[in-house]
Formats: sequence, structure tokens, C-alpha cells
Amino acid sequence: MVRPIIPPGTHPIEQGQYILPTLEINRLMDKIVQIIKDGAPGMIVHGRPRLGKTRATMFAVTYLPELLESPLPVFVADSKSYKIPSAEKFFRDMLADFRFVFEGKRDEIVLRNQIVNLMHEKAERSNLRRLVLIMDEGQKLTEWQYDCLIDIYNQLIRRNIRMTTITIGQEQLVNRRSFFLANEKSQIVGRFMPTEYRFRGITTKEEMEFVLQSYDESEYPLNSGWNYTRFYFPNAFDSGKRLADYATSLFDLFLAIREEFGLSRKEVELPMEYVAFTVENAIKLNGANGKCSEWLSMDQWKEAIQRSGYIESEIYMALAKKAN
Repeated sequence: MVRPIIPPGTHPIEQGQYILPTLEINRLMDKIVQIIKDGAPGMIVHGRPRLGKTRATMFAVTYLPELLESPLPVFVADSKSYKIPSAEKFFRDMLADFRFVFEGKRDEIVLRNQIVNLMHEKAERSNLRRLVLIMDEGQKLTEWQYDCLIDIYNQLIRRNIRMTTITIGQEQLVNRRSFFLANEKSQIVGRFMPTEYRFRGITTKEEMEFVLQSYDESEYPLNSGWNYTRFYFPNAFDSGKRLADYATSLFDLFLAIREEFGLSRKEVELPMEYVAFTVENAIKLNGANGKCSEWLSMDQWKEAIQRSGYIESEIYMALAKKAN
């Protein structure tokens, strides 16, 4: 089979534009499906930076309707900070994230009603009469922004539409929830934070194997038979070699490099973002579009980890944690 001709820089590996499942994303998806089926109004998903929470969001947008066997609409908005709080700015930004932009200045009532109408229209196409709103970087949300979301939630309820809000963010989300509970803000906690999920990085060799196997199985072009690994290492792949075979040695290499730089090996969570950067570096630098190596060596894997930015990030995180 002839290797497909793909213009330089357009393969998903080179663009970084691909979504691979991980065991943690699968667990999160199971939890989201559960709360939707149970009728829960919301959940917070929290974890340290770079674990892959945003990629999990992309995965949810793509596959939630399939898992629920219903054309469930999924809306995604980025939480933003404002020097001068304004419902008009908040609603306008939400509509922009939904790719529905108003021309000219509109007041907050018009903007809020447009959001409600848009959600209502999409939800009516689902036999569940439900929708999912994902708020990314949710640690930025303040009480007045939650009040804006309550207005949307209540209007939808009056139209017999149920909204499940998944707020994804860093560990500060848990502190925010505790603050609202301590200050008797049950209207916020009850609608948006009744359940929480701790999102984790890669913590076991089995999880590393699952990730690497996804590179061995994903194809581009679609249905071409040219898996990501095969495209960059065609001879090695055809002879039976797979990235998944490196799962144990690569996981151990991450731990060894941590130890080399004075970082702890205990309770390690490898951020999916840096694992992805590592794999991308390894195959781009050394595969058929790079050095044309027959297959990868551990020295090449080590270089790929070092070029991913993982060590610098972990040192910074360790220093920040010690400072606190």
C-alpha cells in the first residue's frame, strides 16, 4: 500500500488537531452520561492545569450525543474575567463562543433572551428536551456570573427544557464551592455544583498504554489504513512494532527524569498535554518526515520529553506549591 501524500504541516499530528480518548476521559464521560440520565442539573470537574480537561471538553462535544443515543445539543463557553462586571459583556461573550454574534450594541435582556431562544430551539430537536452547557476555565466564574446563568436556567425550566451545566476548571473550583456553601448560596451550589469530579492525569502504565495504542489505531486520512504510527514509521509498523509497546518504558522514563531534576516520583499525574507533546515530538522529529529513523530509541523518547516543556512546568508547579 502506497503511503498517502499529505501536504507538509497538515497531518493532525503536526497541527496538534486531534482528539484521542484516554481512560480518564472515558471515566469522565461515563460520569457525565450518568448525571444527565439521572437528571442532575450540574457538576464541577476540577484538576491541576494541563491534564487534558479542555481536550476532554472537545471529546464530550463530539461524542456525548452518540453515547446518549440522542441529538443532545452541547454548548461550550469560556469563562472570562472582567475588570468591570457586566451581564451584557458576559452574555455577548457567551453568544460569541456559540458562534452567534450580534451586530451593534444590545442590552443584557435582549442578549439573554437570544441565548435562551437559541438553547430552546436546539433542545427541542432532542427527544430528551435537554441540553448541556460546558463552562471552561470555570474557576474564573464569580457570584454575579452564576446569577446570570441562573436566569438562563430558570427561563429554560419554564419552557420545559432542562440544562445540565458542566463547569470545568482548576482546583480553585472546589474552594469556590466551599465558599458558596459557607455563605448559604444554595441556589448556586444546587444548580451548578451538586456533584464534583476530580480529573486526573496519567497515573499508571496501563493508562499510558491506552493512550499510545490510540496513536497506533487512529487513521489519517480517515479509513485509509494509515494509522498515525504507520504514517511516520511505515516499515516498523508493518513489521509489527507499535507505540503501545513503549508504555512501561516511557512511563518509567518520565519518573526517572523527574528524579533526575529532584522531583518526587510519588503520586505522579502525568499531564496529558505534555504526554501528547512528547509523542508528537518523538514521531515528528524522528519519523518519515524527520530523521527517517527506522524506529524510536529511548534516547529519542528522552529528547522528546525534554522538548515538550514538561520538566520546566513541573519544576514551576513544585516551586509554586512550596511557596503556598
